[in-house]
Amino acid sequence: MIAALRSPKGAAAEILRHVLAGRITLLMDSKLASEYEAVALRPQHLHATGRSRTETVVLLDTLYDLAEGVLVSYRYRPLSPDSDDDMLLELAINGLADAVVSFNTKHSAEPLRAFGIEAHRPAEFLKRLPRRK
Repeated sequence: MIAALRSPKGAAAEILRHVLAGRITLLMDSKLASEYEAVALRPQHLHATGRSRTETVVLLDTLYDLAEGVLVSYRYRPLSPDSDDDMLLELAINGLADAVVSFNTKHSAEPLRAFGIEAHRPAEFLKRLPRRK
């Protein structure tokens, strides 16, 4: 998410455009929404994006409205050697995700595979999307 905001011409931003257009379903829970907001509103990220705090909040609110809410009702911890990854992995598992898109797939690919969920870096994920006509 932060890469998409900071680099509008990158693969992550293209994925974000697909989400905004309704071509990709974003899964979200309150913990992930809070984390996105906390990180996106850091001064260094606002400066890098060229967006104001208000513009960023409006964009995040739009994403939250479009996202499919997930209730993380079952915890699978520990899943990853990096405990910071567990929140996202549990969200994907509880939300029956097809894939997780992240620049950090090192610790997530193997645990997700056990649940039939793919882990991709943004550019790799874009290559797997069907071409629009």
